[in-house]
Amino acid sequence: MLRKNKMIKIKKNAKKSFAAKKFSKIEKVSVIKNELEQKRVRIKIIGIGDGGAAIVAGLAKELNKVDSWVANTDWRRFKKFPPIVKVFNFGEKQTHGVGTGMDPEIGRQAALAEKEKIFKILKDSDLCFLVSSLGGGTGSGATPVFAKIAQQQGIMTFGIFTLPFKFEGERKARIAKESLEKMRSNLNTSLIFPNEKIFQGLDKNVSFNEGFAAINGILSQGLQGLIGLVFQPGLINIDFADFKTILNNKGKPAYLINTEFEKGIKVEDIKKKIFQNPFLTYNFHHAKSVLFNIVSDVNLALGEVTEISQLVFGAVHPDAKIIFGVSFDKKLSGKIRVTILAIGGREKNFDIVNKKSQENPIKIKKSRKDKNNKKGSDQQKFEIKIRRNAIQVKEEVKAEEENIVAKERIWETPTILRKGFL
Repeated sequence: MLRKNKMIKIKKNAKKSFAAKKFSKIEKVSVIKNELEQKRVRIKIIGIGDGGAAIVAGLAKELNKVDSWVANTDWRRFKKFPPIVKVFNFGEKQTHGVGTGMDPEIGRQAALAEKEKIFKILKDSDLCFLVSSLGGGTGSGATPVFAKIAQQQGIMTFGIFTLPFKFEGERKARIAKESLEKMRSNLNTSLIFPNEKIFQGLDKNVSFNEGFAAINGILSQGLQGLIGLVFQPGLINIDFADFKTILNNKGKPAYLINTEFEKGIKVEDIKKKIFQNPFLTYNFHHAKSVLFNIVSDVNLALGEVTEISQLVFGAVHPDAKIIFGVSFDKKLSGKIRVTILAIGGREKNFDIVNKKSQENPIKIKKSRKDKNNKKGSDQQKFEIKIRRNAIQVKEEVKAEEENIVAKERIWETPTILRKGFL
């Protein structure tokens, strides 16, 4: 009987110790999870203005582990957005909730009036994507304010912008250019999509909605690949520190693509897949920072990795800083996915402002003397008129006044003295 009681006690104690160990393991796991959660990279994407808000609303469902926001001065637009998207209404005093009327100064003032709220939205972010369609009032006026506040907090800032169509006029193009110039110093990099390019690469009969859906698809794929690099471990791992290293160049243009292709395709076809984004024009020979990742199934061959790597190394600047990774995905059986982010290159044919709309134009006119010259004369004189600034005008007026005063002094002198009779 005593022996049975001892055995029961031993079993009970064993169960208690096992439960205690099990509980301590669970506790440790939960602590580790909490620590990982605290260390997890916090990414936000904010669509500013009508165009930016529409793009982010379309991307939000596809971007996991990203906090999606839309910010606008036209409050009527927010009813259409999915619940996953957070909304920031601003500019009530400046716009009464009906937009800026394509005035970037109103957009800027509206954002400045809500600096504290913008600070709170951006707070604790490690990386922030700012998305807007430049050329309008809210996107062009408010986005530079968001970018500056983000940089003041030490947040890595990635701009994604569309530029107006040529038929939208020179004023919109000028607004877009000025906005971009204002915020370049507060952006780590920027991805720029000219609207003209969107429809050049598509069928002429495609609808506007289908055209913008196509660019959303390209953006979604690119951002998914980019964000995946940060969160998904690999054989050769890329972490957020690598990402920060690549984004260290302020204000430089970027190239981003995330593409898949079948194993065994020709090298020329791989080149087209990874270097030719239909909506971007980019010169890789000037790229100074490159991050790329190769993903495939576990049967990925060393030769395939080498082939793709050599293509990237050969395309960029000889002194480029290059970081690459390799990871596996069972779903990519017989396929290879390549994600490339290149920074510091040059955008080809990036002429967002028509020559006619350039500020301070130089007008060249033939002088009257030239008009009277013979037809066979090889020499022609030109009068170059350059618009003067306020300081130059003031100095010229002052010089003219001094000249007049000097002349008056001469005529004030008596004739007998002026002529030298005495």
